[in-house]
Amino acid sequence: MRIQCDHCQAVFNVPDEKMPRGKQFKATCSKCRRTIIVEPQGASGGKGATIGVDVSLSEVADAPTAIEADLDTASAYDSPLEVLEEGAMSALVCVDEPERLKAVREALEDLNYYSSVASSVKEALSKLRYNQYDLVMLDEEFCGESADNNTILRYLQPMPMSTRRNIFLMLISNQIRTLDNLMAFAKSVNAVINVSDTEKVKLVLERAMADHRRFYKVYRDLVQVIGLH
Repeated sequence: MRIQCDHCQAVFNVPDEKMPRGKQFKATCSKCRRTIIVEPQGASGGKGATIGVDVSLSEVADAPTAIEADLDTASAYDSPLEVLEEGAMSALVCVDEPERLKAVREALEDLNYYSSVASSVKEALSKLRYNQYDLVMLDEEFCGESADNNTILRYLQPMPMSTRRNIFLMLISNQIRTLDNLMAFAKSVNAVINVSDTEKVKLVLERAMADHRRFYKVYRDLVQVIGLH
């Protein structure tokens, strides 16, 4: 299926087998970073219908403002654009040590997160480019990288605050103590868990994210009142 962003008119190819059947879903446009809402296949069309449902090749070709999204990395992975049901919570997992990965995936499943596991730094960056995640779990030594020179962390640190504040970033560290807030601030992450505590990752996540929600509650309430994004 070809999905078109109704904000910037970028066009994406999404494999049919990845499309939820009979349910509304959302995706993030990699061009403008706005949310695309796609109605179920077979939903009534007409004026006001969501752009991009069953758009034919000829319709896309005839659209003067339609531009092909830059999906040059798509061949390396199944689909950089991940399709989720509306309201679903998503997590990017950048952990390659087997025991840690197992603990993280089980915790995320218990917390009702959809887990997208990256197998390389390149794949993780591709996923971050094309998707907006609620949570990122990053092992500082993912794929042989070091705590002082982590490519994914360097990608996330300068991200615009309007985007970054919507991502909860937890760093798995060999050196930093669990829930060391000062070091988390220094690393520009939301929370840290030491590798020795990975079996408690669910409890640590719940506590850290509860603190995060309390911290941002006043700001988010104000945003809703005055209509900022």
